[in-house]
Amino acid sequence: MSHWPPDARRAPAWTRLPPSRPAAVRRPDTYDLWLLAAGLLIVGTVVFNFFLAFLNTRVMGISQNTVILAELVLIAGAMLLAADRRAGLYALLAIYLSYMALILALRPELDLKAIRDGLIPIVFYFLGRRVRDIAGVDRIVLLTAAIVVAVGLFEYFLLDVFIAYVNVLQYYVARGSLEVAEHIVEGSSLFISGIRMEGRNMLPFLGTHRVSSVFLEPVGMGNYGAFLVLWAVFRKDMAGRGLLFIAGCVVLILCDARFGTMVCFASVGAMLFYRLVPSLIWFLVPALIILAMAIYGMTTDALRWDDNFGGRWLHASWLLLKLDIQGVFGISTYDGFLEDNGYAYSLHQFGLIGVAGLWALYIFAPLRSLDAWRFRVPIIVYICLLMVVSASLYSIKTAALFWFCAGAVDVWRGFASGRAQPVAPPSASR
Repeated sequence: MSHWPPDARRAPAWTRLPPSRPAAVRRPDTYDLWLLAAGLLIVGTVVFNFFLAFLNTRVMGISQNTVILAELVLIAGAMLLAADRRAGLYALLAIYLSYMALILALRPELDLKAIRDGLIPIVFYFLGRRVRDIAGVDRIVLLTAAIVVAVGLFEYFLLDVFIAYVNVLQYYVARGSLEVAEHIVEGSSLFISGIRMEGRNMLPFLGTHRVSSVFLEPVGMGNYGAFLVLWAVFRKDMAGRGLLFIAGCVVLILCDARFGTMVCFASVGAMLFYRLVPSLIWFLVPALIILAMAIYGMTTDALRWDDNFGGRWLHASWLLLKLDIQGVFGISTYDGFLEDNGYAYSLHQFGLIGVAGLWALYIFAPLRSLDAWRFRVPIIVYICLLMVVSASLYSIKTAALFWFCAGAVDVWRGFASGRAQPVAPPSASR
C-alpha cells in the first residue's frame, strides 16, 4: 500500500543527498610565474654589468648613477618577490636599516653603499627561502652557467670582436671604478687583472688572457666557477649535474682562478667533515682569521708582497691594520682602498656589531634538513676563504645567485624528503 506524501526515509538514497553546491573555481597556482620572475631576476644580476658595458661601448655613455640605478632596480625587484605574510624579512630589514642609520649618522660622510652591501645577502637569501622545489634552482643555475660559458668562449676565441662591442676598460672608467692611469697593461681594453703577464697557472698554453665573460673581471668569474663546482657536487640528484660540473671547471680554467680553485677544493672537502665541527666554532672562525691576520701583520718584517697566497695574506694583514678602533666599529673616517681584504672591508662598512649580527643570523638560521647543514658548512668555508683576499662577495653579480641558492637549500627538505630528518645539525647539540 502506497503512502502519500511519500516517506523520505524510504526514498532512494540519491534523493536524500543534500543539494550540491556550485563547484569552486580552482585558482591557478602562481608559483610557476613567481619562479620564472625570480629566475629572470637572478639572471639579470649576473649579466647586467655586461649589458651596461655594451650600452657604454656601442649605444650611449653610462655613469656611476646608471650602475647604481640598475642595482637598486634589481634589489627592489628581489624584495618584492621575497615579500610574503611572514614578518621575518620585515623585522630584519627594520633592525638592519635602523642600525645602519645609526652607524652612518656617526660617520663624517654619508656612504649609502654600506646599506646596499648588507641588503644583497638579506633580500636574496629570503628570496631563496620562498622556493618550493630545489629543482627550479637547479635550472636557474644551469641557465646562468650556459650564458657565462658561452660568452666566455666568445671572449676567448674572438677577443677583438668582444672588445669592439664590450670595452671593459672604458666601462669601468665610465662608472668611476678605475682610472686610466691604473691600467698597467698597455694596449689592452680588459680589466687590470684580465692579463696575467707572468703566464697562466692552469694550462699555460692558453696564453696570458684571463677570461671574464659577463662578470668583466676575473675575480668574480673565479668565485662563480668555484660555486658552480660546489653546487654540482652537492646536488647529487639534479638533472644536468655532469654538465654543470664541467661548466664550473671550464670557468675556473678560462679565468685562471688559482685561488678560486683552492677555495673550491677546500669547500668540497668540508662536506666530508660537516658533522664534526659544532656551529659555535663555525661562528667564531672569522674572528680567529682576523686575529691571526692582525698578529701576522704586526709581527712580520716583510717589506713587500708577492702575487701568491702568502703575499695576498700579507697584503690583507696590512689592510686590516689600517683600521683604528673607530674603524672596527664602523665609524671610521678612513676612505682608503680596503676591497682586497673582505674582513677589513666588512668591519669598515658594518662595524663589529653589525658583522657579528649578520654572521650569526646565517650560522644559526633554522634548517629543514640535515642535508641543508651539509651544504652550509662548505658555504661557510667558501665565504671565510674568499674574504681573505677580496670583498667580492658583496658584488651583486655573484652574491645574488649565491645567497638565493643558500636560502633555497635552508628550506629544502633534503634528498630523503619522504622520511623524517633531524632539523638541527648534529653538531649544534654538542
